[in-house]
Amino acid sequence: MIIDCHMHVFPFLAGASGWESVKSHVDFLQKNLYSVARPQVAAEPGYWTSKLDINFRVGKYGRFEWTENGVDYYRQLMPPSLQEQTAPAEFIMVQMEHAGVDMSVLQNCKLYGKLNDYFAECVRKYPDKFVGTGEINEFEADKESEIKKLRHIVKNLGFNGLFYEAGRFIEISNATGFNDQKFDRFWREVSDLGIAVLWNFTQSKVYMEQMRAFGDWADRFPEIPSLVSMGFCARPFKQNGRVEYPKELFDVFKKPNVLAELVYPIQAGPVGWEYPFQEANKLIKQQYEELGPQKLCWGSDMPNVERNCTYRQSLTHLTKHCDFIKPEDMELILGGNITRIMKIKTDIPPTLRPKLADVA
Repeated sequence: MIIDCHMHVFPFLAGASGWESVKSHVDFLQKNLYSVARPQVAAEPGYWTSKLDINFRVGKYGRFEWTENGVDYYRQLMPPSLQEQTAPAEFIMVQMEHAGVDMSVLQNCKLYGKLNDYFAECVRKYPDKFVGTGEINEFEADKESEIKKLRHIVKNLGFNGLFYEAGRFIEISNATGFNDQKFDRFWREVSDLGIAVLWNFTQSKVYMEQMRAFGDWADRFPEIPSLVSMGFCARPFKQNGRVEYPKELFDVFKKPNVLAELVYPIQAGPVGWEYPFQEANKLIKQQYEELGPQKLCWGSDMPNVERNCTYRQSLTHLTKHCDFIKPEDMELILGGNITRIMKIKTDIPPTLRPKLADVA
């Protein structure tokens, strides 16, 4: 069974999408997307609470647009084929079937919305296809309201995973704030509930600083299984056309409760890679040999990834071009490991859907 550990389903991105209002969601979108395009502006004090006068808008065909000094700009976050900036469960299921993927873990990134209830409905309708993760307010995880929300996610919605955006702490100028001991009560609750945590870190210059703090966290809570979404980030370590990871980063991933996502095609744009991503596959070999197959999980970041390659290619660059991976190890990477840490039920009866008649 092939399980994609990094999938997104979401309603129309210009809507509230579970946020308090349309304005709050769109503001979060523009702050994130503009900060990547203009990092020097995002580095200024008060950026995350400032009002940007750029006429930001959710465009069509995967584009997010804004205007500066009378000039229109865009960022191609989604593939051009995503015409209406929405990815409902039914659309994603067709993509999965076409690529030969059996199940997907829905990563609950706030860029797409605060989607606990939306995910729960997707899982309710298609339990054999989707596995949900929950989201909470990371800044207020020390409060009883967020601990109650966590319990609701697990006990009422039935999710066995939390999607935790550690990268958000740069918004309050405290990149490693997630490791503050004031949150220990929250993490003890995560431990008692027996769920896994999928971590999201910033890919900026403070990436390594965050990973050091995460390593410290992993030592303090060794019983909590953790998957690092995006795995070994390439962008912070690109020099002279090559990506070289420091030993210190490998040491973090060697901790017994830490797993790495293999999701290189989505990172291909900034580093200039093309399918079959031979440069990335060399990095995968290094991780496979140093960490072992039990520490790796395949993910795609679909539908985003189709701006760099097809969904099927995001899988086949691994299955067809990483022939150094043993078949039994490939099974762990393609589903066995994420099934173990998230306690995924793989024997759910399939929901009725049309059968493939022939290949076009």
